Amino acid sequence: MKIVDEMPEQSKYYYLWHLVSLGVISCDSQGINVSDTLWDRINEKGKQLPSTVVLIDVGCSFSHPNLIGRVDADRSIDFTGTPFGARLVRGDQERVSDKAQYFADLDISDISLEELSARDNALFQEIVRYLIASWGEVRGHGDVEGLFASHGTAVSGLIVGGPEICNDSEKQPTPGVLPYFGVDPFSRLISVRTGFDNDPLQFVAALLYAWAQSPDVIVLPRGLPDPDASAISPKEDFKAELESWSNHEAADLLHRIDVLSENTSEIDTASAQQSITGQRLWRVVKSLFIAISKHIPIVCAAGNDGESQLNYPASLANRENGIIAVGALSANGYRAGYSNYGEGLTLVAPSDDMEVFNRHQLRGTKSQLKKSDYLMPVDAQQISYSQKALLSTDIAGAFGYDTGGLSVDDHWNGADKTEKVGLYTQFGGTSGACALVGGVIALIRRAERSSATRGTLRDSCDIKGLLASTARRTMPTMQGDISLKTDSMNSDGEEAETFENFFGSGLVDTEAAISQILG
Repeated sequence: MKIVDEMPEQSKYYYLWHLVSLGVISCDSQGINVSDTLWDRINEKGKQLPSTVVLIDVGCSFSHPNLIGRVDADRSIDFTGTPFGARLVRGDQERVSDKAQYFADLDISDISLEELSARDNALFQEIVRYLIASWGEVRGHGDVEGLFASHGTAVSGLIVGGPEICNDSEKQPTPGVLPYFGVDPFSRLISVRTGFDNDPLQFVAALLYAWAQSPDVIVLPRGLPDPDASAISPKEDFKAELESWSNHEAADLLHRIDVLSENTSEIDTASAQQSITGQRLWRVVKSLFIAISKHIPIVCAAGNDGESQLNYPASLANRENGIIAVGALSANGYRAGYSNYGEGLTLVAPSDDMEVFNRHQLRGTKSQLKKSDYLMPVDAQQISYSQKALLSTDIAGAFGYDTGGLSVDDHWNGADKTEKVGLYTQFGGTSGACALVGGVIALIRRAERSSATRGTLRDSCDIKGLLASTARRTMPTMQGDISLKTDSMNSDGEEAETFENFFGSGLVDTEAAISQILG
């Protein structure tokens, strides 16, 4: 039976507007009836082989009703508490071993770190030997990811979320669960949990663990805290202002900063210092990231700073590697108000929007603009603001994004408790857009395995090329297509810049990519 036939009659799916914009599903103009899906088109081709997605983020809730059976808890791992990884073991056993080897079968023979010096490559080889001989932890209880992984849970839902699976005929569906769909609910996700510490070793371990899982795509919806590579460079016009005589004090400050960066003898002892070993390890992370991307596509978020330069490591994307830098697009066809753009941007995907008020543009609701009319700069460009966001899965607890209702158990048991929780949330950012593209690549891989040329998979650069060549300059909506429109964000007249500066190759067109594969 087709997925369309299994959907509840007259159920409104307007909360899946982003899947319409990506070309994954087709709805009527009211968002009520789903008439066609790419899932059905791929399923018609024969036996289904799920894709594997590795998500490197802050973890994921394994117990969310829309993620059970889709997130592989047995292969997911946590590097925040131990450098060698920790897994949560489920089952009826009363006692489990507290140690396990997670890198024993690691094979790096196909990884070539071309950008590393011989000395740094020797350091990498030593790390690999260290990991292969290491013993990680096994946890028999305590799902810490279920408490603090709201971001990763929302990202996971956008990639592989799907309707609740009830294999037990006697089990009642969880109250309040939506017939929710991520981009590819037929694929499986492995969560690789990392923290926010400036610790390059955990990212080396995370990347090598991801490599060992032989995934179809790696999704990194956050930046890496490399203190050098993640710094945003000041814009030329800003530096010109600083260096002008009219602002000579600031120019002097800039000069002192330049001197400080060139003269290592002048060190601010009150700030954290970057060791030589740390710098070498971050070089290993960068080189490993690029090397793996040449085998496995790595989808990165462009960043939410509203800057005309990309976040790191999305900034590493170029024609020679498989790193895909994704920006965010509002439902009105503009670059999302926060989305980074500029050189290296690969493409964009739907997400939410943000209010903007600066000398170059104004973006907000009509009531907001009306109230601030007296503040409006004369030459500022007024941009249409979208109030749409991405609906996704959330942690059911006080640590989730959504704090709008009682917990499911408390509500149905009639308890009067004050704890606020929710199963869903409005999500967005370039993280959300990045997640959607990761789901699209999972869908493409399934289509490749289902097509007449099954067994022949494109390499990561070809996947990147396929997405770029099929991307579009219009955005499908339930009411019809709208054009993508450039805007002025960080300098005067910027809306006259090239289309690629704001959108890369354009909006992901999943239907066009899948059609090219299926013929």
